[in-house]
Amino acid sequence: MYFRQYTTNQDTLKEWSRQLSIVNKGNYPLYDTEDKTLSHWKNILNQNVGMNTFDLGSSTDATINAWKNKLNNIYNK
Repeated sequence: MYFRQYTTNQDTLKEWSRQLSIVNKGNYPLYDTEDKTLSHWKNILNQNVGMNTFDLGSSTDATINAWKNKLNNIYNK
């Protein structure tokens, strides 16, 4: 499963929610803001990988870009 960025951050998070829910057999809900969504997911993802790999960047774009690479490294080995 390949994680990629879409035209908008909202589209990216919507698709990632679907993908992460499938691959982790969990629930990755979308919240009213992108920041709330990423903050919540950060905790779930760090718990799943067993270390603090996922953190929040200086902006939503920076976070999504960094996470895209991390998610692809974890789920596409």
